[in-house]
Amino acid sequence: MTLKHLICDCDGVLLDSESVALAAILDGLSDRADRAQLDAFLRPRLGMTLSHIADDLAQEMGLVLSRAETLHLESVVEARCIAEAQSIRGVRDALVAVGLPLAVASNSSQSRVEAGLKNAGLWSLFADQVYTPGRGLRPKPAPDLYRAACAGLGADPASSLVLEDSVAGVTAARAAGLVVLGFVGARHGEPAAAQRLRDAGASDVFDDMTTLPARLAAWGK
Repeated sequence: MTLKHLICDCDGVLLDSESVALAAILDGLSDRADRAQLDAFLRPRLGMTLSHIADDLAQEMGLVLSRAETLHLESVVEARCIAEAQSIRGVRDALVAVGLPLAVASNSSQSRVEAGLKNAGLWSLFADQVYTPGRGLRPKPAPDLYRAACAGLGADPASSLVLEDSVAGVTAARAAGLVVLGFVGARHGEPAAAQRLRDAGASDVFDDMTTLPARLAAWGK
């Protein structure tokens, strides 16, 4: 496989932000359900939109959030992620060393992605190649974001690779015809995460972003 383009999820791949989002959701809901039970429920769903998580909470835990409550929780999560998230260790140097055209495909809001990447010193690597549901695209696990990123880059999915940390993201990328490399090196990672990504369709899983250039070289860049 000759790699020509690299498309990255944002939260949990570029920014170590999913642990911040998880803590914010737990803080917001722990008076409504057992915190440990909520934690176990939420971890496999990180990467999904809060509206999807709210639907699952209602269906599977009987915890119903109003639209206003969901929007408030989204605003709290966004504010905390912008303020607290840091870049994944070694990610900027790794992306520069890889030297491929880059794009971001994220379920987060455009403003959150832009602010987070700018705070982490990563924004300049992606220019205008940032794709979020704010562009009128369906969120992951639908394939729209990855299809749009390929179109924006002028990329053939067969020669492009995705970095993802969530089941929803892997599912979306695979549905768009892309090969996926799973990343489990962020702070929210857990032992079961690697197998979940493989089961969703990731071709391989790794936990150290500094190894990315060597891994992609081995794929035949």
